[in-house]
Amino acid sequence: MVKVKSSFAKVSGKNANTIYYELNGVTIGRSLPSKMGNPKTEAQMKQRIKMNNILNMYKYIKGYLQQNFEGIIGNKNASSFFRSYKLAPYVVAQGRINSVGYEFRDGMFVSDINVGDLEINNETEENVLSSVVCANNEGWTNNDTLQVILLRQKRAASLDEEIAHPTCCSIVVSLDKASATKIGDIAVLESLSNMSRFSLCSVDGKLAVRVEDSEEYTYAFAAVHGRGQGRDKIVSSQQLCLSDNALYDRYCSKEAFDKAYESYK
Repeated sequence: MVKVKSSFAKVSGKNANTIYYELNGVTIGRSLPSKMGNPKTEAQMKQRIKMNNILNMYKYIKGYLQQNFEGIIGNKNASSFFRSYKLAPYVVAQGRINSVGYEFRDGMFVSDINVGDLEINNETEENVLSSVVCANNEGWTNNDTLQVILLRQKRAASLDEEIAHPTCCSIVVSLDKASATKIGDIAVLESLSNMSRFSLCSVDGKLAVRVEDSEEYTYAFAAVHGRGQGRDKIVSSQQLCLSDNALYDRYCSKEAFDKAYESYK
């Protein structure tokens, strides 16, 4: 960049490989790059494919991540946090509360939340669940919340088959010892058309989520422990648990990358 003095008039516009403009009463000359382009190197393609995957996933679950990152509110900030975690399984909540553990087993996501002998179904009231969870698990208190997030995606037989968009649903159980609301009556934020594929239950004394059609669909699950509201809300740090890593592994394979790489050329 150079400063240009003119005895005649202001200088502006482009001349050869230099563009001139005025800034604070001084004419500035800036050299243009010798070549404008968008080289599609393998490293650039990997980064673009990776970021496109992250943004696509965020697009389908952003409505379920409100207040799941401590200290921020709003889609824009949540999106920034979500994008900062570039490896699957994706982080859907980040905070100070201890994480809820879970695994996929026999068509169910089984958590590490102890519920004793309680048999959980749609008729179980929030006050009953609250009493059991708070009594059997350190760190849980009255009026805490448990958000359950479930994603479902139809399996594709091959890489050439069109990939179905994931669908998602979420419920928030209030662990309120004064609430007589039944679990089956809790409002569901959903894009799933048939909620019979999703229900809370208990397995071996642990709170679990039962899913169906696991041969036809692959699932991802998360449970978020929350406390408080708004900017004062604190949450547990959680990642999505996958029912089948094969789907993710296949779309991260060299064959999948080569197919995507060719599409960018």
